[in-house]
Amino acid sequence: MEGEDAIVFFIHDQETGVCGYTWFIEAHGTSFYIKSTYKPMQVTKVSIHGPDPNHIGKQHFRLDFTKPDEARGAVRAGGGWAAFGQPLPLKFSGRRINKRTVHLARFSAESNMFRRGMQRGPDPQVKSKATLHARIDAPPEGHVTHVDVYLSNVRPYWCNDELKLRRVNAGIGPLVNAAGMYLTAVISRRRAASEPDPFGDPSEGLPDDECIRGIAEGVDNTGLLWVCEEMLPKSKVEQVSPPMRGAASPPTG
Repeated sequence: MEGEDAIVFFIHDQETGVCGYTWFIEAHGTSFYIKSTYKPMQVTKVSIHGPDPNHIGKQHFRLDFTKPDEARGAVRAGGGWAAFGQPLPLKFSGRRINKRTVHLARFSAESNMFRRGMQRGPDPQVKSKATLHARIDAPPEGHVTHVDVYLSNVRPYWCNDELKLRRVNAGIGPLVNAAGMYLTAVISRRRAASEPDPFGDPSEGLPDDECIRGIAEGVDNTGLLWVCEEMLPKSKVEQVSPPMRGAASPPTG
């Protein structure tokens, strides 16, 4: 089955004009990679490594810092990171759906991140490698938009209703790697209190002018990786180069 070469997506409120950060997902060899398209946010990336005959026993999913040169470039461009208590590199299992499918990650953005006058992400840019660019509606007040990423064998996973998802433009993908694994994304909106993210309020109640729009990343007790747009205290965002990849350190926001 043919799939996309790479996909780009972002969450956007047409009424307020506030745009979230833009994400890039690609298949490369037997792996998939996920990272922000915004250079200051390229301190970390998500690596999804499938079975590879050249790397026997190395299949795993990991959130980690990018290579040192890329991470230093992100910091020089204005990026930073803050501790949330789970050290990097952070390997995770995903949330098992069935014998062939794992719910890998959830991108999450609540309605308060799209208020009028709110700090916004940069305007999305077209990526030549991407065969799909997706704009996703911001959630209404009191709700959250989720982009749920699934990894499956045999065939793509569409929450058992691909036709419905396609009809309402809520399905993204699939991407296919050289190991024959499928990566799909499903868009949904629900009340924010129905399935809260594991971070609570990273802003610690500080006003917006004492915070910066950032990304909180971490794994919950089911093995699911959460990637959440949040307001983070400026005082806690370190604009220093992160440790070398593989060295224990706090995760990023």
